[in-house]
Amino acid sequence: MKNVQPLVSVSLACADFGHLSDVIAELDKAGVGLYHFDVVDGRFSPTFIMGPAILASLRQYTKTPFEAHLACWEPEKFIDQFAEAGADYFAFHLEATKDPVRTASLVRERGMRPVLALRPETPAEEVTEKTIKEVDMILVLTVHPGFAGQTFLPEVLEKLEKLSRATARFNPDCLLEADGNIHEKTIPEVTKRGARVLIGGTSGLFRPDRSLSESVKIMKKAAL
Repeated sequence: MKNVQPLVSVSLACADFGHLSDVIAELDKAGVGLYHFDVVDGRFSPTFIMGPAILASLRQYTKTPFEAHLACWEPEKFIDQFAEAGADYFAFHLEATKDPVRTASLVRERGMRPVLALRPETPAEEVTEKTIKEVDMILVLTVHPGFAGQTFLPEVLEKLEKLSRATARFNPDCLLEADGNIHEKTIPEVTKRGARVLIGGTSGLFRPDRSLSESVKIMKKAAL
């Protein structure tokens, strides 16, 4: 939906884990729209990040929606755990599940909203009409999953354009998310191609040269 006002999402994997509840309190005041939890299993990407226990422990501190992004093989095995932990959105990778339509259905049955995630190298053409109709958002990674501080991959912009056209045709309510080196310089590029959920990490939000509230304002302004 191109008329939807872009919202800022927060990649909590980039925050100070010793003060996550304080970070959430500050970001809530700044008006963020979503908290994004990267969950990496050490196989889909060669590192480990977060898990349902962290998400569950933070649920009490905010009413802002939580998105669990599983960069994991066979994500359907973990649907129940994240539903019980309090996730509102469950993002699973097209590359990691045998039946994305069935996985999306299972996610919805557990009271969460399904999100399809794509690695940078996965073509837009691999996302079928049927899958688009079954998910609420498509998460387009603009860097490789698992590690902060990577360089934005401009070749992903064409994929965003294609997915924007496909969602407009098959599921206009499906939003596109952009994740990876999203900041004031890259935001105009991704929003022009249809992204409406902007996931901020080390380059957009958690910067040593400005406060979190300042970063949110700058990201929002760049999206206008």
